[in-house]
Amino acid sequence: MKMNIKKIILSAFLTFTIVNPLSAFAEPNNLESVQASNLLTYERAVELAINESTDLKNLKLEKESTTVKIDDALDQFGTSLYDPQVLALMKIQKNDKISSEKTTKMEEYIKQALAFKLKSMFNNINLMEEDLDLKISKLDNDIKKRNTIALKVEYGMESKTNLTTKDIEINQTRKDIETLEKELEEQYIALSKIIGYDNFEKYNIEKLDFEYQPIKDTQEDIEFKATRALSSDINIWGKKQQLDIQRIDVDFYALNYISGLPSNMQSNPTPYKALELDAKISSNDLEQAKKDLKDSVINKYNSIKKFETAYDNTILKLKELEEKKRILEVAIKAGTAINQDYQDLLLGINEVNNGIEKIQSQHALLVEMYNNPLLAGGSIN
Repeated sequence: MKMNIKKIILSAFLTFTIVNPLSAFAEPNNLESVQASNLLTYERAVELAINESTDLKNLKLEKESTTVKIDDALDQFGTSLYDPQVLALMKIQKNDKISSEKTTKMEEYIKQALAFKLKSMFNNINLMEEDLDLKISKLDNDIKKRNTIALKVEYGMESKTNLTTKDIEINQTRKDIETLEKELEEQYIALSKIIGYDNFEKYNIEKLDFEYQPIKDTQEDIEFKATRALSSDINIWGKKQQLDIQRIDVDFYALNYISGLPSNMQSNPTPYKALELDAKISSNDLEQAKKDLKDSVINKYNSIKKFETAYDNTILKLKELEEKKRILEVAIKAGTAINQDYQDLLLGINEVNNGIEKIQSQHALLVEMYNNPLLAGGSIN
């Protein structure tokens, strides 16, 4: 009779703790999410970042500075072919052309790079917030299990070692939550810095959705995108301009030498051989940069295909769990399975879904870089 009463008490307590898991264990940490009175959209963040960008502001100043230098050089323009001012003017005129093109190219690049960086940051924050929700759900589920184990230990139906193990697991989950909260706060601080917000300003961000679309590029497609990136990449363009200016020095030196000007009277005191070698070094750097960019495009394609394989495998895993869920629901109705097993399975399904979303978003961001000739040489931060 006493044993029956114990079983009734145990059953009642287990039911209560399943519904109210926090009542039988120490109070968990306060897991409030970052609260905000307003929602920051991705489009608005891009606008703010562009307005706040020091790089964009400096572009205009650099252009103005170059214009002043050219005007000053024109006022002091020499008449002799051998006048060092002639070489200086030629280089400044070349720089003027470069400056105009650079302003246009860099402005577009900076804007696109900022937009992509913000998209990546928004995605990181979105994923971290979902990870935090999952950790909180896991903590809640573990506390339920802990309460069940504790009651079984009290009635001699479970080992104390299992209770200790579960307590350690719960404490670790709480530490994981604290770490995630700190990392999430750091992400918001980094975002605030880019858009010009105060570090202490609290806000939520828009949840970005990424469509999963496998790519079907052929070898010719990959080669085309690599070639297109070579003609658009701002780094390679800059190296080409540097090489052009160095070749002006070489050509001007050769022209003066052919015209009979001694080497000690050259407008550029650097020896001709040294000028040639410097230009060769720049040429080698340019060719290496081209190779690196082409490799970057190919590597992005390979990484995209790896994500697609991982996506397919994770979808299969999700389908397996969904089938287990269906079977377990039938078993619970028949009384041959317990609700805790069902809760464990639901948590597992949520974790897999979260993994799918991570793959999906990383895949989409990588595809965007791969398809954008201005960004093809970069990386996802």
